[in-house]
Amino acid sequence: MLYTKKIFDYEYPLKEADVCLVGIPFSSTEIGQPVKYGPLFIREAIRNLMGHNPKTGKNIFKKYKFCNIGDIEIVPGSWEKTDKVITDTMKGIFSENKKVFPVFLGGEHLISLSIIRNLQKIRKGLTVVDFDAHRDLLPDWLGEEHSHITWAYRLLKGSKYINMVQIGCRIFEEEEQKNFIKFGVSDKIGKINNPVYLTIDLDVLDPSVCPEVGTQQASGMSFEELKKELMKLKGSNIVGMDIVECASREAETRTAHIAAELIRTVLEIRKV
Repeated sequence: MLYTKKIFDYEYPLKEADVCLVGIPFSSTEIGQPVKYGPLFIREAIRNLMGHNPKTGKNIFKKYKFCNIGDIEIVPGSWEKTDKVITDTMKGIFSENKKVFPVFLGGEHLISLSIIRNLQKIRKGLTVVDFDAHRDLLPDWLGEEHSHITWAYRLLKGSKYINMVQIGCRIFEEEEQKNFIKFGVSDKIGKINNPVYLTIDLDVLDPSVCPEVGTQQASGMSFEELKKELMKLKGSNIVGMDIVECASREAETRTAHIAAELIRTVLEIRKV
């Protein structure tokens, strides 16, 4: 008899799953702390997460069938090749299971650009709700168009069918504010009828709460303030999410545990 266990006891094949976890450990344009180990330590935090939430009476591990796909084999130093790998992987995921809810674990925020561009092909008319300390609306960074500082600009410039809401932004260039207005980005969560894609850069939280992130920024949200904003999406048709910029370098960090709790919160509030 083999006394062994999987990463998660509750794993199901992709074709049967309601939720799939996908790591994307890309960190090549990050200018702060490296974030390539984020998927590893967020998964460990999810594994240690108690399923039952006494505050809500819900248990996401009983409500959903989970599939841990693993990490995408990114190409360090090449966004173009990594983008193609993400594209091909997402095609494979949705060809196997069109209804699965993907949870992407980063990795730097640039990965959201590829994820959302691919997701909008099958989930038309997306509204992107972006929690972040930064607007990421620069057209380039030191001449490079594809960066974790430019991903939102590239997304909005390249699509006429995406709306964006940015929550928690507290530092940005004048040019970014002009682009915020130009692209019609909102800073409030109202009633959203479109499918929602949720992206959470962990630096939206204050460093005293969430210290292991790619680029810290003071005067951020508390955990409860962030959850209060997320609750405004309760009942929305959330069709996918990512958690990015986790710079944990060891297991059992505050940042990884907060990421796991945020994933649980989203899975509890989304409309099924």
